[in-house]
Amino acid sequence: MPRPLLKFHHPKSRGLDEDDGAFQLVTKDDVEAGRPVHAVAPTPKRHHAVLDTAAMLAEFVGTFMFLWLSFTGAQSASYNRGGTGGPNQGVTTTDNQTILFIALSFGMSLIVVAWVFFRISGAAFNPAVSLALWLVGSLTGTRAILITIAQLLGGIAAAAVTKGVTLSNFSVTNTTVGGLGNGQGLAIEMFTTAMLVFTVLMMAAEKHRGTFLAPVCIGLALFVGHLASVGWTGAGMNPARTFGPSVVNGFFPHNAWIWYIGQGLGAILATLVYITLKHIDYQEIVPGVDMPAAELSPTLERAPIVGLVPIRSITGEMHSMGLTRGEAGK
Repeated sequence: MPRPLLKFHHPKSRGLDEDDGAFQLVTKDDVEAGRPVHAVAPTPKRHHAVLDTAAMLAEFVGTFMFLWLSFTGAQSASYNRGGTGGPNQGVTTTDNQTILFIALSFGMSLIVVAWVFFRISGAAFNPAVSLALWLVGSLTGTRAILITIAQLLGGIAAAAVTKGVTLSNFSVTNTTVGGLGNGQGLAIEMFTTAMLVFTVLMMAAEKHRGTFLAPVCIGLALFVGHLASVGWTGAGMNPARTFGPSVVNGFFPHNAWIWYIGQGLGAILATLVYITLKHIDYQEIVPGVDMPAAELSPTLERAPIVGLVPIRSITGEMHSMGLTRGEAGK
């Protein structure tokens, strides 16, 4: 029997001890074969409240840092283009340079802050993301509620500080461009939020060799979502981002519901797609994509191009001359 290398706590067995079978033995063969490993440290039940509180604090600080940088960038874009702003003038604009500036402010801010907090609280920073993580079982109900409250408070604090430290009126409230119907705005918020949440599920919740790059991919998803929607809805994509400026300005648009409902529907849509992919074992569609297995690379013998060019004769001559692949490349 292979000798166990590591002993990990299984996430579905939290609160159990070693005698209850809560631990998974991992051998060298498991690692080499790329078998999934639940690398979750043991967490006694009595410490859950402490960890939930720590996660709540981290989400508040992280959400504040992310949205403060983002709001300040959006305010700079508005101020530098000569906008006077105001609660009735949101971030929707037809100025492409301003759209790009705002999109970069939000996307790059999320990349940096999420990468800092990724190993602390998971760096959700978004109640829509928290909802999806709870629906797929990555968060307990208690933690999901606590960090959602923290995210909303972080959004309010970020908006208040941004309003206090920048010039001109605070003009980052989400509003729709004139002429855009409520159904259109709802659809834009739903699909952009769904793309963002789906990126979180596939890159962060789903563990694989590229998980450490999740903050970059998520930040880029937010960036392209802003490019697509800033000019139409102000690019909410996050209830905390939408709620904070409205509270600070004391102004909620008459159609404010399209952001919250749209973002919630987007989270549910992304979750349904993720669950469907898991149900059909999507890993088998392109097997080995996360494994450094050379034998899974395409081979010339099976390539359709072999029949079009004399590759077989060339490789045959190389072998007859005693040249290996490594020697031929020297």
